[in-house]
Amino acid sequence: MKKLFLALALILAMATAARADAVSIRFGILPVIDTLPLQVAEKDGLFAENGLDVTLVNFMSALERDTAMQTGQIDGYFGDLVATYLLLNQGVPMHIALTSWRTTPGYPMFGIALAPANRDRDLGGMRGGSLALSKSTVMEFLADKLEMSLGVDQGYFVRTEVKKMPIRLQMLLTDQVDSALLPEPLLSLARLKGGGVLATAENLDLPLTVLCLRKRYFENDGEGYRRFVKAYAEAVKRLREAPEKYRALMAETCRIPKPLISEFPVYPFPAPALPTSAELEDVQAWMVSKGLLKARISDAQALSPVKP
Repeated sequence: MKKLFLALALILAMATAARADAVSIRFGILPVIDTLPLQVAEKDGLFAENGLDVTLVNFMSALERDTAMQTGQIDGYFGDLVATYLLLNQGVPMHIALTSWRTTPGYPMFGIALAPANRDRDLGGMRGGSLALSKSTVMEFLADKLEMSLGVDQGYFVRTEVKKMPIRLQMLLTDQVDSALLPEPLLSLARLKGGGVLATAENLDLPLTVLCLRKRYFENDGEGYRRFVKAYAEAVKRLREAPEKYRALMAETCRIPKPLISEFPVYPFPAPALPTSAELEDVQAWMVSKGLLKARISDAQALSPVKP
């Protein structure tokens, strides 16, 4: 009995020591599909297996998340590239750690939804129609890219500022706007409730959302960063190998509406990689043209100095 007690005490001491040595990360997220690999890594204990003590901190708006990153309340965050460059421009000491989602054929993370009154209209029938979106954000960047891919000039749609996503969806479904730029699963929900889909961003081949970490995690040859990447890579692998295993987790953490839960696809997330210099230049050139940046930020400042 004494030996058993000593063995248990030793195991407890080792576990306590392991927790004490764990790299702590408070990571800010939004309840969106792009963050599912992070949820898998937490649920399956992959962070802990790699010596990380990761707390996923949920925010209901990008503004709250960005403020938390600026004020040091969180150590890393999930967000789009436009928001990331705005934070870097404000001097937040961080690097882009990984691309969390890039546009992928067959998986339309963003698209232009049509109001029920316009659901059968084609592109020609939408000239001069209103398009609800949030300006000076990644949504406007996507709108420009979509117009280019559709072969129409800027101004083809009359852009209407509607920042809050639930209000944007409601205005669309009640025919107060002709169309709206929406992310999934709201794009699918709009179609389910009588609307249509004019175009999606799935074929644009763009990195849209990223994971960022404060610069201290890239020190000591990037030890903390490497552990994070290893856990994340395993989560992506598990999602690809057994997507249905994580359907309930996706429904819970990514706010999939109940009518869509059984059919909505579990997305195949990209393996850990960084955006290319050309892709980052594209985003920054757009931001400079919109007055969101005065000057470009170097890759050395923006990107992880360690390859994932």
